[in-house]
Amino acid sequence: MNLRHSTLRSRIRDHELLLGTFVKSRDPATTESLAVAGYDFIIADLEHSALSVGDVEGIVRACDTGNVPVIARIPPGGLGLCGQLLDIGVTGLQVSDVTSAAAALAVQAAAHYPPVGERSLALSTRAAQFGAVPASRHIPSSLAQTVLVGQIESREGLAALTSILDTEVFDALFFGPADLSVSLREPGREVVHPDVASNLGEATDTILGGGTPLGIACADADEAERWTEQGLTYLAISTDVGMLRSTAQSLLSQVRSRYRG
Repeated sequence: MNLRHSTLRSRIRDHELLLGTFVKSRDPATTESLAVAGYDFIIADLEHSALSVGDVEGIVRACDTGNVPVIARIPPGGLGLCGQLLDIGVTGLQVSDVTSAAAALAVQAAAHYPPVGERSLALSTRAAQFGAVPASRHIPSSLAQTVLVGQIESREGLAALTSILDTEVFDALFFGPADLSVSLREPGREVVHPDVASNLGEATDTILGGGTPLGIACADADEAERWTEQGLTYLAISTDVGMLRSTAQSLLSQVRSRYRG
């Protein structure tokens, strides 16, 4: 097996509690500081940032410092990037707004080599150690170890949830509560509004009841605790830029309060 983070998929599937965060900054030093902090995984966010495939390669290299696997989040229209992202060494892909079984199967096709999928093969890539790993090893190891996560964040995704689960494409599903609140016409109210909370509760029961691991984006430790109590185990807590802003704001507030008056 040639992927360095070969255990992440089994850890997710075993419902081990795993804590990560979203990275949106291009600066590898930002990611490197998070990698040494001890996160179980990093999500490089190509949906809500200006990150490119090249930027993600820098993020992957930075995470090597702490031996932390990188998941690349892409929008539903970004499946064409799957091969490139896996070639540069990401451990998995997280696809936003999965709305049907057909969409799930399209992810499978983009992420896996034949006969399971349609991913194009090249061995001169970072993932294949620049040709040092033969196809006879690289193809089966990629199939066994590549992590796939599907985000459920719309009315359509909730309605198709059972059929999405039946495809067995995803190692875990992931809630996007902000987008779900907008889809349910409660923008900005997220899980606080009864309609949103009710839909998330029913979907949680369906997903976990069928044995599929489940994750969600959490703003802070209190929110993470609430979701772990409901059985969620793949948690993305805050973002790199969000933590930088909030920590800076808190520190400035503390210092300034001591010198007023």
